[in-house]
Amino acid sequence: MRNASHFAKPTGVICNIMRTLLIPIFCLFLLTSCKYNTEQKTLLNKIENSKNEIFEENFKNVVIQNFTKDDLVELSSHQDAEIALYFYEILVKKYPIQAYNVFLKNINNVKKIVTSTSYDTLEEMTVSGAMLYYATLKNNVFSQKQLDIILDKIILDLDNKKHLSGHLALYLEKNKANPNPKYYSILKAEIQKNSPENYFNNITFITYFSNYNKSEDIKLITKYLESSIYKEPTYFNSAIEFINYSPKPEYFKVLENYYNKKINGKKFRADDIFFELELFTKAVSKYKNEEGKKLLDKLIKKTSYFSEGRFLAPNEQIYLILENEDQTNFFSDEKRILSKQINKSVIDTIQNFNKRWN
Repeated sequence: MRNASHFAKPTGVICNIMRTLLIPIFCLFLLTSCKYNTEQKTLLNKIENSKNEIFEENFKNVVIQNFTKDDLVELSSHQDAEIALYFYEILVKKYPIQAYNVFLKNINNVKKIVTSTSYDTLEEMTVSGAMLYYATLKNNVFSQKQLDIILDKIILDLDNKKHLSGHLALYLEKNKANPNPKYYSILKAEIQKNSPENYFNNITFITYFSNYNKSEDIKLITKYLESSIYKEPTYFNSAIEFINYSPKPEYFKVLENYYNKKINGKKFRADDIFFELELFTKAVSKYKNEEGKKLLDKLIKKTSYFSEGRFLAPNEQIYLILENEDQTNFFSDEKRILSKQINKSVIDTIQNFNKRWN
């Protein structure tokens, strides 16, 4: 028979493991609690619980008076997201040179927090995303070299940096006219995986990539458009918007197939306030050839519309689009026919509405 000491060994092992795990945690607790004085602890408690007073200038001044630069740096990486971002925002303004290294330390911090991005807008961000927002869009404290390094860290590790896709989208949009050759193979691999929509739901990724202007990529981009065009509504569709921006002959078939699958036989809103097929019609109007005329003819004569405004106005909406988009007058026959069917007062109403809201 096994004696009791045999069964006691696992318990001893477990105790040793627990002791090993708890000692660092306990030490951290002691260090944290002992590091700050009573006044500092009171301030930290208020910040952690997000009382309204912490956003007042007087309170921030008290914080700055009670915490050193090193304290601000350390607390900007606090495990509590509220505390970390509160101190990071102060750090960015008070000691901006320190902000870069703190951000890099937190670049993979994906804890979520609601951040104010304007006087009436709240947005959920990760801690790292909010830090990047504070240091770039809100305060612009990073140098160009630092921004380049950050961008490399995002693009070279896209699978693990999806939480910073907003910053990447801003870069791609700003620099789409001159895409960096260094990123070509990486972005191409993402498109081959059909994954750009994992990062942001707009056209910046595909537009930036297409501007490398490599003929061998047309087929790849077309395949991507064929897939992505069905993932969004017609009136707000990244693929259709991209084709409108870059109407290559190869992309027309994507529009044609979309019409047959998603538009033909269905009803769409077209009144004095809203035209559901506006973006699609604009994209079609870019194709000044017989195929474009045929598809436009289907939008005019074979597509059903309804109104939720004061008027049913598909002819007026299409006519105004052609007036704005067809500077070469290629669709003159279509405009002439529509001009006989439109109501001038409805045209004026639509134009006045557009001026007011555009």
